[in-house]
Amino acid sequence: MASITTGVEYRLRAGSPMPVSTKGNFVLHSFMALLSNVYIDQCAASLPQSTDFRGQGGDYMSASFSRLSLSEERFKGKINDSGRYVDETTGGFN
Repeated sequence: MASITTGVEYRLRAGSPMPVSTKGNFVLHSFMALLSNVYIDQCAASLPQSTDFRGQGGDYMSASFSRLSLSEERFKGKINDSGRYVDETTGGFN
C-alpha cells in the first residue's frame, strides 16, 4: 500500500455554453461542483470489490485499473470516492 498517492479532483457541474449578445462570447451556467478524493495506486495487489462502491454499501464512485505488463497479479489505477458537492468558488478554483 505504500504506492498510493492521494489527490483531489474538482468537477464543475455546468450546462452547455450559451451565446450572449456580443458576437463570439458565451456564458456558462454552473450549479455546484463535485469535490472528491482520488487514490492513485501504481502497484496494487488486489482490485476493489463490488461492495466497495456506492450503491453496494461502499464509498467509492468509480475506479479504473489496468494490469501491469510485468506481472499478472499487479495492477495500476485510480479510485474516486463519492465526494461532496460544494460551491463553485470553494478552493479558489473559479
